[in-house]
Amino acid sequence: MKELDDLLRACGRASGPVVLATVVAVSGSSYRRPGARMLMGADGWLAGGVSGGCLEGDLVRKAFFWTSEGPRVLRYDTTGDTAEDEGGLSFALGCNGVVDILLERWEPGSGDALTFAAEARKKSLRAVVATVYRGPADAVGLRLMLREDGVSAGNLTGALLEPVRAAATEALVRGVPWSGACGGAEVLVEVVEPAPQVVVFGSGFDVAPVVARAQGLGWHLTVVADRPVELLRRRFPQAQAHVASRASEVLEKVPLSERSVVLVMTHSLPQDRELLERLVSLPVRYLGVLGPRARTDRILRELTRTPTAAQLEKLHAPMGLDLGAEGADEIALSIIAEVQAVLAGRDGGRLRERQAPIHADAAAPERRSA
Repeated sequence: MKELDDLLRACGRASGPVVLATVVAVSGSSYRRPGARMLMGADGWLAGGVSGGCLEGDLVRKAFFWTSEGPRVLRYDTTGDTAEDEGGLSFALGCNGVVDILLERWEPGSGDALTFAAEARKKSLRAVVATVYRGPADAVGLRLMLREDGVSAGNLTGALLEPVRAAATEALVRGVPWSGACGGAEVLVEVVEPAPQVVVFGSGFDVAPVVARAQGLGWHLTVVADRPVELLRRRFPQAQAHVASRASEVLEKVPLSERSVVLVMTHSLPQDRELLERLVSLPVRYLGVLGPRARTDRILRELTRTPTAAQLEKLHAPMGLDLGAEGADEIALSIIAEVQAVLAGRDGGRLRERQAPIHADAAAPERRSA
């Protein structure tokens, strides 16, 4: 979701009309999934993307003409099997997918979907953006937005409001996006998750590439070490927060939750032991420890309480994927790759060996299609 921040920055620099393109539905294979966006300026600039580059050029050339009378949904058939006079634009790309893209003139402001989602991320709150893309002509492009602290916004009214609200509320609870039939219309229901909250314990040279890679993904970084805060700020300027704390004080100084990603990289056996004494029982999303497996096994044996099987299941030690990494930069890549896999609910294996589709199914629950 770093792309969301990039789009808002680009829109802030725009000096004229802007068109927003949003992937609202996909059938078959596609490079991007529902929720992918691109902004286009009348002078030809663009930000973001809705494909691997094969559709963007056509959109930039025609978007302002297509939206001259209001929002419009375009269907791109990348199999090359659909004729343009059948309501779609045919591109013989061999991707074997059909992509629906909603185009609309865009005016950023406090009530628009991009700003609403960005503000939710800044507050570390999940949000849902529900967009009508087919149905009554006067409803296409209308939205309902919800945030898990109860805040709502949008311009959707009438008979569609309640069924869409029910669907958006369910998505807010379950955290599962989808696209499809709802209340006599077709709706894209996006779930916007907060930026991953990554807490790194340590201040060694190998922490810097971890911070840099995570920051490049739009994650929120907190660096914690028994060092002066000013030193931590100078050494890790890309982190959003810096905390000076001893291992014995971390639970009082560092807020952790079920969404937290915790990386232990102190290179100190006593510190790691004291940290794991406090961290292993917490319900964090990911807990990783740098160093050999035997070292962590020794620490676990020395804890005052033996960790449960469930606690050990979330413990990644040694942390990282088996990439054959050597050196700080490669090890950082290994660590960040494993964290991404865990956040996405994947095992980090080779895509060529994956039996299921690469992307999760974004189809609407069957009961809504009635």
